[in-house]
Amino acid sequence: MMQEKSSTAPTHDDEIDLKELFQTLNRYKYSILFVALLVTFFAMVFAYLAPNVYQAETTISVKSERNPQTDFMALALGKESNNLDNEIEIIQSRYIITKALEDLQINTRYFSTKRYKTRELYKTSPFVVKAEFIGERVMTPFELIPIDEKHFQLILEPSGKTKFINFLRSLIAPLPEKETPLRYSETHQYGENIITPWFNLSVQKVYDLTEPHYSFTIASDDEMIRYIASSLSVSTIGESTILHLGFEDTVALRGTEIINALASAYIQETIDLKAESSEKTLKFLDTQLEAINKTLQSSASTLEKYKATNIVVDIEDKAQITAGKLADLESQRYELDMQLSVLENTLQYIQTHDDISGIDLGITQRETSSTINLLIQKIQEASSLRNSLLVDFTELHPDVQKVTQQLASLRNSLVKTIQSSIRSTKERRYRLTKIINQHTQQMENLPEQQRELSKLTRNFMVNEKIYSFLLEKRAETAIVQSSTVSETRIIDRAVEPNKPIKPKRFLIVVVGLILGIILGVILALLRNYRDNTIKTVEDIENLTSIPIYGAIPHLSSNKNIQPFQEALRVVRTNLEFLQNAQTAKILTITSSIPSEGKTTISTELASIISKSHKKVILLDLDMRRARIHEKYKLINNIGISTLLSGNSTLDESIQKTQIEHLDVITAGPVPPNPSELLLADSFKEVVNALLERYDYIIFDSPPIGLVTDAMILMKLSDINLFIFKANYSKKDFIKSINRIVEEHDLNNSGILLNGVAMGKKFGYGYGYGYGYGYSHDYYNKK
Repeated sequence: MMQEKSSTAPTHDDEIDLKELFQTLNRYKYSILFVALLVTFFAMVFAYLAPNVYQAETTISVKSERNPQTDFMALALGKESNNLDNEIEIIQSRYIITKALEDLQINTRYFSTKRYKTRELYKTSPFVVKAEFIGERVMTPFELIPIDEKHFQLILEPSGKTKFINFLRSLIAPLPEKETPLRYSETHQYGENIITPWFNLSVQKVYDLTEPHYSFTIASDDEMIRYIASSLSVSTIGESTILHLGFEDTVALRGTEIINALASAYIQETIDLKAESSEKTLKFLDTQLEAINKTLQSSASTLEKYKATNIVVDIEDKAQITAGKLADLESQRYELDMQLSVLENTLQYIQTHDDISGIDLGITQRETSSTINLLIQKIQEASSLRNSLLVDFTELHPDVQKVTQQLASLRNSLVKTIQSSIRSTKERRYRLTKIINQHTQQMENLPEQQRELSKLTRNFMVNEKIYSFLLEKRAETAIVQSSTVSETRIIDRAVEPNKPIKPKRFLIVVVGLILGIILGVILALLRNYRDNTIKTVEDIENLTSIPIYGAIPHLSSNKNIQPFQEALRVVRTNLEFLQNAQTAKILTITSSIPSEGKTTISTELASIISKSHKKVILLDLDMRRARIHEKYKLINNIGISTLLSGNSTLDESIQKTQIEHLDVITAGPVPPNPSELLLADSFKEVVNALLERYDYIIFDSPPIGLVTDAMILMKLSDINLFIFKANYSKKDFIKSINRIVEEHDLNNSGILLNGVAMGKKFGYGYGYGYGYGYSHDYYNKK
């Protein structure tokens, strides 16, 4: 027995309906499974075609010089005060990569395809390509197809992506000739020098080519630099000064060679930088030695000539000592002059250049150079810290401003230190010059020949001491240069990796399966959201409060006729309890649009009710689309149209069926005015006459959503049944029925859901909905 509801207002529930969710997933389970398997298949294909990627690794120990002042400042700013950030940038620089490429021959890459998978032939290619010239129009890769032992076919054509892009561009404007991709296909011999306006290369055969198809690419140095830079990673290990270098490549051996070449190039660069200072010092000393050697030879020659042409006595001991002192003092003044020149040039360089990394004070006093070099080191560290801060912040950031102020202070201190060193050096030179002048005056008291001899001797001794000093400095510098080693060293050289780091093929397949399921569920929910057809009884209950008298399974053949009839018996039982059983019941059966099973339900329900020994008459009032006479194989030359128009009597219009207690009045010929016939008093008289003869009068009404005939019949009915078909009727139809029931006060209405699919247990199945059109033009054709 059905529970009636007093209102047609639908119920709303803002909470998630898990039952509806699981019903939706069950409804689209096959499509979810299909999408999941499809995505998994593509994931498997991707995992199969994706090349293995290996990572070659090496570690480098970098010396990091610290000082308390910059350490304190860096810690206050949360930054490392060492120079690791600078070293990382140097290793990743274009300069170091270019130096590493000088020792590698990797611009030409060779490939073969086997089982739809492309593999690279690094140092295992059966042929070698030597390219002299590659033009801009050449879009690699080249394809090489072996023909026989001596010949091959060389093919060059744009890729599918390039063709598509050029096609789109050609729709806008014709492509310039320089930008048109080159197409080339010719047969050549191995070893032949292939000369064209676009490229010049030769292919040397190493051993037999066993594969049917090969390809090769020729990359420029810029392309290789970008490739190496994109695959290179440099990072620090904890808080140590050890750098970890990693390089990812599809060829394990090539990745190992590249990472080792980069490490060697970086270390060699540190050695070259240290040797450059020694080379400059040696060049300067050689220039000075050459000049002082000439002066020394000249002074020696002058001294010998003077002794040969003049008869002089030996210089007295006191005069000889004075001459020796003058020689030492002159040598010291020469050293001071050299130091003063270096300091003045350094000061000018600092005042005119921002980068002072190339300054070296190796030939100045150790105390002076060490102080200045310490300040230079501090400036370099502050500059490095400022550059690292500018990666994340702007110049207006407080941390950057602090470092900038610190950098300005350090440069100011450096300038002042050098200026102070220049002043002190000048003062020493001044004092030394006074002493030299005093000894010179003492020499003036000697006789003329002794004085001249003393002067010549002194000049010779000064030049000899200066020459010895320069030779000593040159020897020290040469020793430093020959023993120069890098404080940066490789801890672990890269070895060829055995296992790839990616792709994780199993993980790719698992992720593909999960994504496929998620995508399938999303598509199912989207389809369910866009599908506006009624699927289940719950769909109706969520949209209306009109009582539901039953759910009728889909009648596809005689195999499920029994559950179909059993469902109608449930409907018949529900109808028995609606009114007094002793009163004849008028039942109107209608639908919103055609093909919802209205006529089938009418005929089958009439048959079921008549089998309970109730006298039933079925009226086919869908006069525009009469079908009941076809169900019972009756004639349709007379019927309700002729009865209401007065062309036949009631007894003539009633026809017996093969089913006991069931009579039918067919629609009869299609009248021009069906609605007017139903509105006439004669129809009410016919209904009243039938009420005296039958227990049930069933009206097979036209669809209420298309014509007004059903409304006329519902006013006379005791019960009005609206038929909806699962997976066919739109949910919007329920809203229309709600409006009709409320506007016309049809509280005796009910709903039947027809066409519900059956599973192992009787329930509600799911399928694809579709629309249907129905108009007066259709009826008029009948």
